[in-house]
Parts: sequence; C-alpha cells; structure tokens
Amino acid sequence: MPNYKVAEMEAIARQYGADYIFCDHPYMAFSAITLSKKLGIPWFMRSHNIESDRFRTLGKPWWKLMHWFEKYAMKKADGIFFVTPEDLQWSIDHFGLSPQRCHFMPFGTETDHAPTGRQEAKRTFAAENNLDPNIPWLYTLGTMNYGPNIKAVEYILDEIMPRLDKAGAKYQVLVAGRGLPQNVQDRITASGGIMKYMGFIPVLHTMLNACDIMLNPLILGGGIKTKAVEALCYNKIVVSTKSGAAGVLPSVCGDNLVIVDDSDWDGFANSILTRLHSQPQIPKSFFDTYYWGNVAKNILAVMQSTKK
Repeated sequence: MPNYKVAEMEAIARQYGADYIFCDHPYMAFSAITLSKKLGIPWFMRSHNIESDRFRTLGKPWWKLMHWFEKYAMKKADGIFFVTPEDLQWSIDHFGLSPQRCHFMPFGTETDHAPTGRQEAKRTFAAENNLDPNIPWLYTLGTMNYGPNIKAVEYILDEIMPRLDKAGAKYQVLVAGRGLPQNVQDRITASGGIMKYMGFIPVLHTMLNACDIMLNPLILGGGIKTKAVEALCYNKIVVSTKSGAAGVLPSVCGDNLVIVDDSDWDGFANSILTRLHSQPQIPKSFFDTYYWGNVAKNILAVMQSTKK
C-alpha cells in the first residue's frame, strides 16, 4: 500500500474493482482496517519479521508498545502471511492468533533456475576488481551501517578468518554494501588483502555468480535473511549460524545450506574448510518453494478462499 490517504486509496480500489487489501508490516493496519470496512473486502498483512521482538533484541525501549500494536494488527487481519515458519508459530504462541489465519509466504526469487557462466563471471569480476580468480571467494553483503551486519563482519575478522588462516587455507573474503564504519574498514585494510571491502555494488549479478561461499554469521536481528535465499538462488554454498538461517527451509536446499550453532566458530570455520573446493547443485525443490511465481499462486489461493 503506497503512502496515500485513505480516501485516495478507496478511490483507487473502487476504480480497479479490488477484491482484497494487502499491506506490508503492521504499520498501515489502521488504514487497511478502515478500507476493509468501507469496501467490504478482506485485508491481509505480510509480516517480514516480528518487529517488536526484533526491537527487543536490539535494545529499543519502545518494543513493548510495538508488541501491543503488532498483536492488535494481526488479530484484526483476515489473514497474515509470514516469511518464516518460525515467525508464524511464534505469533500463534505469543499473540494468540488462530492458526487458520496464519500462512507461510517465503521471500522469493525472481528466477526459477540457477544462472550459468560461473567461471566467466569469476574471470570478469576478478579483472574488474584486481582479484585472484584462482582462489575461493567467500563473501558477505548487506546494509553495512546496520548493527547486526557490522557484527557479522567483525565475527569474520575476529573468529572465522583466524581459524581459516591457522588451517593454512587460501581464500579471499569480499564484503559488499554501503555504510561500513571507518574503523571496520581500517581493520579490513590491515588484513593485507585477505578481506576486501567492495562498498556498494549497484548490480550484484556478476559478483554473486562468481563467488563460492556465502558467510552468514548473523546472531542479532529478526525475520528471514533474504541474502541467504538470494545466494541459494545463485547455487552458492551458504554457511550460516542458526539465527542467520532462520526461515530458510533446509529440506529444500540440498547440500547448499550448512547450519551451525550460534557462536560455534570452530564449527563454522570447519564447515567452510570442508567445502572450499566443492560445488553442489541446488535442487529443483528450492525453486518450487521460493520462486515468486509459485509463491504468488499460493497467496492468491489463500485470498480466494477468504470471504468477508
């Protein structure tokens, strides 16, 4: 729902003969409730994560107020789509929601197959960025002024790289994303090129196709980590903490998703070492679950089964 006034949204809905109202997050719940009553059609909400619990884990003082509002919005909705099974069950347990109104809607991928041309992509990206194409590339990416992502880079520097170095591994870590604090950039520079900060990359396709292993050592934050789904779409190996892999279904990821306990840095490093030179094939079941076309069909089926 764009940032229109309710009267404007009502006019648009009537113009196009809307059958349903759909909004992201609980923030526009009051507008959605009003429109639903005016138009006599059901409204649905997509929950990207449990906002109140994310705020709680990040130490935000207003998390209790958000908890109340989030619960209110979900109880008023005719249906809620959750991006992770964990969030769905959490909301049933903590908000007292009816399971019949709770639905799984994963973050999707734009293609129904993995790209080809990996070796060509690696040669191209190496030439453009002065990288060695003959060693494995590990990578992490995200908005780098966001606390959990900063901590992930620090975990790589402090916990993961020393263990890889001790094992004598040859590798390079690429960090992509805008806003990384200068003190962390300085630490990356001091690594002597083993880790390289790429900054903001407007088109990620070549890099994602070229890299070997995605590192996802996240512990803080909530919801699904969309970059993990994106990496799997590119047939990458993803080595992740349990928190970082929340919401991703291991059963459809084959050997491409490796999950270790939070803060088990020995296990994390060993998982990388045993996969530095392997290349599994992401199974078809992954795209059956995460391709947007299939996700959309499931959403429409839920909406069509719901009557006001």
